[in-house]
Amino acid sequence: MEACADESMYLFQRVDNTPSSRLSTTPYLPGSRLGKRKWLKENLAQLANDADLDSPLYRNKRHSSEHLLSMSASLLDVTSDTSMVFGDTPKSCDILTPAQPQAAKVTARQQVVMELLQTESNYVDILHTVLTVFKEGIEDPNQRGGALLSSTDVKHIFGTIPSIYQLHAKIREDLTAIVNNWREDHCVGEVILKHAEELVKAYPPFVNFFEKTKATIDECDRTNQRFHAFLMKCRSRPECGRQTLSELLIRPVQRLPSVVLLLSDLRKRTSKTSDDHTALEKAINALNEVLTHINEDKRKTDGQVVMFDIVNDIDNCPANLLSSHRNFVTRVDVVALSDILGGKGDHISLFLFSDSLEICKRRAKASFKSPATVKTPQKAYKHIEMCPLASIRRVVDITETEDCKNVFALICRNSAEGREKLYSFAITSEDVQKEDFLKTLCKSVANTVCKADYENLLAALDAEFLDIDTHNLYKPQALKRFGKRVSRAFSFNKTPKKLRRAISNMSPFVRENSMHHLTPNVRKDVGMRMATADSSESLQESPISGIAGTPSRPGIPGTPSRPRQIPVIDAEQASKMGF
Repeated sequence: MEACADESMYLFQRVDNTPSSRLSTTPYLPGSRLGKRKWLKENLAQLANDADLDSPLYRNKRHSSEHLLSMSASLLDVTSDTSMVFGDTPKSCDILTPAQPQAAKVTARQQVVMELLQTESNYVDILHTVLTVFKEGIEDPNQRGGALLSSTDVKHIFGTIPSIYQLHAKIREDLTAIVNNWREDHCVGEVILKHAEELVKAYPPFVNFFEKTKATIDECDRTNQRFHAFLMKCRSRPECGRQTLSELLIRPVQRLPSVVLLLSDLRKRTSKTSDDHTALEKAINALNEVLTHINEDKRKTDGQVVMFDIVNDIDNCPANLLSSHRNFVTRVDVVALSDILGGKGDHISLFLFSDSLEICKRRAKASFKSPATVKTPQKAYKHIEMCPLASIRRVVDITETEDCKNVFALICRNSAEGREKLYSFAITSEDVQKEDFLKTLCKSVANTVCKADYENLLAALDAEFLDIDTHNLYKPQALKRFGKRVSRAFSFNKTPKKLRRAISNMSPFVRENSMHHLTPNVRKDVGMRMATADSSESLQESPISGIAGTPSRPGIPGTPSRPRQIPVIDAEQASKMGF
């Protein structure tokens, strides 16, 4: 027993090979605050290093058996190296990494440029995915069933994405060259300025019609089963990141504002004496002009779309209302305070355009739908008058009182008639302020007649000065409308005409004692009709009326039918009928 080996030779001492031991080669000295900050800074720098993928931080923790197997071929073989037994670390198992030369310190300016390059690379990759995965997959004619969508739908969905992709691929190449050969005097702003004109051409068409793009995708997704299955399949692909096509296509809308923020941050970290500071200011201004151009085009596009909707909603709308030089400004719902446009108290809508004012009567929505309205539905508005803004001489703001609220008037002069007209209204729209609307109206009139001071067009007067009465405006009008509906429901104005026409075609009978009031030609016509009627009556009373083929009573075969009762008219009615 005394010849046996020492038990300490068989004891395994675990080597601490955790990631925390690999973070820093410089041990932390307790009690030294400076050493602690340096040690923490080195560990954080190694954790934040995305390029060092071979670092032990990115490896999974291994069990102690792996270290044990690396020390010896067998646990029972204790003759290979005795240095392990006594706790000495072998040279092949040294866990301390040799000190590496520290890289050059990254400046704040360089850090922003690297972030700009990283976001640009991610953006280009997303555009590449949209074109290769979605666009090429949709347009592929060799797949079963042919292309998924028509060329028109493809153009509406993707628009100028190919041009945007090519443009940003060039920007990425320029930024990559700057980062790989970094110097503090590099002009990053020149990269954006060089492609500013291309940005203006590529972005506005796509951003302005992005809502149309989403609507087309949703419509095709609902109606086309193949396209729906294709979208679900593409969403599960790793390069799409489980994002839909609409979510990927919104990136071009968000890209330019994010570039402006990064360039602004880079300008703050650039010396004002540097040439790049001036270039960055020009680049930011160029991108802001692109965004302004996009917003302006989008506003005009939305205005044209609204004009199409307005024209479609107005019955008997003038053909010249829809024009390329005319823009929609605003709309306000009012009540007429005079009968010059129809009836006092009528509900009217005013559509203000850049050079004209469209006045329409607002139709009430029916509570029930008749078969006639289902076949030919009525439009929401009926055209009354189109007033050019150049004919408006004065906009009158009526003084607010208890019985007169939100009232204004327009004094117009028609060149054809040569006299003034007074239009008075009361605003009923809850979301429209009278002061704001009148100010907008005066500005539009001033721009049309080329006047610099629009305030001279606005005047403030009392209602009595223009003889505007607003007392009991709504109650009598409601009763009047109710009376019209009742009289229309019980009206038989059209019925006598139809009856007279039917009687004149069916019956020539009039009273004999009133024949002397008729003219000779009328008497002759009435006599011929009476003869025809007598012959038809004799046939009904003949003995053969019970024979088959003769008229019979309904339900009783072979019985003669009762002669038809024909009304008798007098001479006065006959003269009205044209006899």
